[in-house]
Amino acid sequence: MLLIDVGNTSIAVAACSGASQDVDLIETHPHPSGLMAEQDLLSRIAALASAAETPRVAVSSVVPRITDRLREALPGCFVVDHETAFPFDIAVADPAAVGADRFCNMAAAVAEGWSSALIVDAGTATTFDVLCDGVFVGGLIAPGLALAAEALGERTARLPHVAAQPRPAQPAPDTVGAMAAGAFQVGARGVLGTLEALRAELAGPPVVLTGGLAPLIINGHAGGSGDWRYDPLWSLRGLARLATTV
Repeated sequence: MLLIDVGNTSIAVAACSGASQDVDLIETHPHPSGLMAEQDLLSRIAALASAAETPRVAVSSVVPRITDRLREALPGCFVVDHETAFPFDIAVADPAAVGADRFCNMAAAVAEGWSSALIVDAGTATTFDVLCDGVFVGGLIAPGLALAAEALGERTARLPHVAAQPRPAQPAPDTVGAMAAGAFQVGARGVLGTLEALRAELAGPPVVLTGGLAPLIINGHAGGSGDWRYDPLWSLRGLARLATTV
């Protein structure tokens, strides 16, 4: 089975095979710029689906336009949405407003055999989602580390753009260095502090960090229990779990 995870920044393509549902990442692409580049990427994905031993395709997407294009390019593909048959109950106010990736993250926790879990997905946004006694009760959503740094440059008159990257907790003598260190330290420590606060509130469920910026969060780890798992393929594992139960 081919798995496609469309986030706000990139598109990941993976394969799932065997009774163990092992997931292997095939490739990751930044969002295509322009219709021609988008069509080229969709054609490539369609070719990968045709070449797969089992030509079933499962899609998790938070970008409606690309979701629609994938439905057109891959007739019959399985697409996660709020009407999917989930292996957990839902107690959020508006399931239709929840991103498909958040549902997948909960499904991966269930596949792990957990009835309670805290999943931190660090990407364009950073989400903290909670499974409690088999129920997805919701979570927290904050700007991602890179997005916060980018917004600082866009919304101020004299501050430049800086990239999100590990920086020590030391005063910087220049503006760019100060912005980079501040964005990283506040971003990484903010996520870790929120994680620890939620764990205390929820009586210490198992924790998984995933998402493209999770390595930055891990590099910024400063104290705390640290008893959590990093799994870059977690959302794809959840997608595979959902696609094989329908």
